[in-house]
Amino acid sequence: MSGTQSLCCHVHTATRASAIFYLVCNLLVAVDFSVGIVRKTDPLTVSYTDMKLTNGYRTFDISTNFIMLVLMSFSSVLVLISHRKGPVCIVPFVLFMFLDIALSLFSLFAAPWGLPGTPTYRDALRLALNVKGAKLEVEELSQVTMIFGVMFVFYILLKVYMLQVSMRSFYALRENWVPSNSTAENSVTVKLPSYDEALKMKADALPPAYQEP
Repeated sequence: MSGTQSLCCHVHTATRASAIFYLVCNLLVAVDFSVGIVRKTDPLTVSYTDMKLTNGYRTFDISTNFIMLVLMSFSSVLVLISHRKGPVCIVPFVLFMFLDIALSLFSLFAAPWGLPGTPTYRDALRLALNVKGAKLEVEELSQVTMIFGVMFVFYILLKVYMLQVSMRSFYALRENWVPSNSTAENSVTVKLPSYDEALKMKADALPPAYQEP
């Protein structure tokens, strides 16, 4: 966790850029999710199981996804004010990065495990089918699988980088953080005499005259 540089910028700058990127992605997922609900179709950024969902389960799933998106976006906003409020504001973002990476890996085995916006193989197939409009051939299926594998690896590496810089930013900010109340408590207030009071001061109360050695 030593050092404050990350690639070509400071870790605080990289963390804020990661938070802005995360916030924008969450907002795009929320827009796609809302459009899917209005059109009564499955959003591209949220995976469901193949079974027919009941209205109760679908309502619960929509509610939990929206709550998760709000919490993820709020953790990104906290990072943007961490330089004024302290390193504790980075902690929720770090926890969500841990959770995002872990659930993204679990989504390889079961798509609904991933957080909203996590790319899945089923989403890649559905997108390819929508683009082509017909059943995929074996060669096309292999291309989709290869492209998804490469993109998913880049996705995980990006989240690992965001986690790393946010943790380094937390430790760097914690080392240099000085609470504002502690500065006020340690300060000493000295009341200087006025001009008239200084003239009335006794000679022994005045500082000694300067004498050359």
